[in-house]
Amino acid sequence: MRLAETEIIRWLVRVRIVVAALGEGASPPWWRTQFLTDVGLRTARRVFPRTALACALNSVSIAARADHDRRIGVGGRYHLFRLPSAVEHRIAGEVGEESLGAEIGSLIANGRVDGLIQTLTDASNGRHVVGADGPVNLGSISRVVEKSNVEELAAYYHSSIESGRRVFPYFEDVEIRA
Repeated sequence: MRLAETEIIRWLVRVRIVVAALGEGASPPWWRTQFLTDVGLRTARRVFPRTALACALNSVSIAARADHDRRIGVGGRYHLFRLPSAVEHRIAGEVGEESLGAEIGSLIANGRVDGLIQTLTDASNGRHVVGADGPVNLGSISRVVEKSNVEELAAYYHSSIESGRRVFPYFEDVEIRA
């Protein structure tokens, strides 16, 4: 795997964790879980001392995936919490990396919402999008591991958090749709 792709996967992981955590704490909550709260992570560490963050993220992702699937639909459509299996495998490998876990885990454990939002800002790399409600098509899934697509994905979620309007950015498998 190329270094650039590895870094893009790491940014996808950051965005997924941050959106999952912010979704739990949104008012009203986007999904009714508490796995990525300080208490949730402490509980997970007791049961899964080495993989607490990965277990918490997987648990939240199940709820977030179901929420996105209801709004976007399934079959040829992918979103932050449901990506092609090759990308999901690479994400799973990165979630276990100690450096990334420490970086994101400290933001979550400290309850620093501003730090989580700053991570989305960093991931969007200054990209601004027009606020939207509901599903937003970001194009072909074949380009999901390109930096510009991760930036756009992060920008839409950042806009959603800031405006309080739910947006569901997704990619399509154009070969299925054609």
